[in-house]
Formats: sequence, C-alpha cells, structure tokens
Amino acid sequence: MLRRHFCIVTFIGLAGLIAASTATPLASTETKQAKFISALIGKVVKVLELPIENRVEREAGLQKLLHHEFDIPTIVRLVLGRHWRTATAGQRSRFASAFQAHLIGVYSDRLGLYDGQTMKVEKSTVLTAKDTVVLTLISREGDLPVRLDWRVRQTNKGLKVIDVATEGVSMITTKRSEFTSLVAREGIEALIVRLESMNNKASQNDETNS
Repeated sequence: MLRRHFCIVTFIGLAGLIAASTATPLASTETKQAKFISALIGKVVKVLELPIENRVEREAGLQKLLHHEFDIPTIVRLVLGRHWRTATAGQRSRFASAFQAHLIGVYSDRLGLYDGQTMKVEKSTVLTAKDTVVLTLISREGDLPVRLDWRVRQTNKGLKVIDVATEGVSMITTKRSEFTSLVAREGIEALIVRLESMNNKASQNDETNS
C-alpha cells in the first residue's frame, strides 16, 4: 500500500534534517556543484524559517525550490521507471502533478524550524560527463551526523538536483520500488488516483483546520 509519508530520502523529508542548516563556508577550490548545493541549503533555510503556521507560504517556497533547483521532469520519469513508457500522455501529466503536490503537501507541516544545525560539504565525486555527487554531513547536537549525497546533473538549464540519498539510500530507488509494486498489483491509473485522492484529502483537511 502506498504510504502517506515519503521516505526521509525525499527532498522535503530531508529538509526535516537540514532544517535551517548553516552551510560551512566553502573553499575557493570547491567544485561548482558543491557551491550549488551549499547555495541550495541557504535557500531552504529561508523557507524553513517561516512560522510553521504559514503553510501556504512554506508550500509556495518549497514548490519554487523544486521547480528551480531540481530537474523535476527527469525525477518524475525515473521514479515511475519503466511504466513511464507505457503511460499515456494524460497519465504522465497527471502523475507528474500529483507526485509533486504529494511531495510538497506531506512534508510542509513536518519541517523543523531553525535550531542551529550545520551542514558540511565533504567532497564531490564525478560519476559521468553530466552527473556529480556532492557528499555532505548534517551535524546534530548529541547525535551522530547524517550523511546526505546530492546527485547533481549539468542540464541545458544549468545545474539541477536529480536525486538525494540518506546514508546511501536513494530517493529515486526507494520511490520507484514502492510505485512499481503498486502498479504491478493495481495498474498505473490506480497509482495516480491514489495520489490524487491523498492530495485532495490533505487539501480538505487544511481548509477544515484553517
């Protein structure tokens, strides 16, 4: 069954760990990909510093970050896996919209506020001609640091994040496994309807509580 809460390796789930993190200053020798990730964390900080009650503003800020800093079309295709090829144009469009709305909605009210956590960029590792992984550590007072690996791709629109892994666990791999399992049992339309239904329910709850 499709879980309501995404694995922490999704971007918004990660924000709960990097909530208002303060990036360690980068040396001039750092790669452009590492600088890109450090700047991205700074942008996340600004969104997370908004009061938790300002749900609309927080969601809008996170939505903007997703569209500007992440390669959403690539992520959507990778998450749906082989089923992307067999989906109709309408199903692709609906899945993309539902996936993004679900991603934002589930985690908007779960993000932590500023608590002085810090992020340190460890190093960058080139994977392919276009892809680089930026390894970072999130320091947590009284606990072990959390390792986050950001897969950054050089696109025709500049650098974009296409995957994030927590302690080696990939968001893309995790969600693709979950979605593939559901589609295998019930079909792609069922997956889309499930996501849309969950989004509508969350929206109704927000209106009731407002």
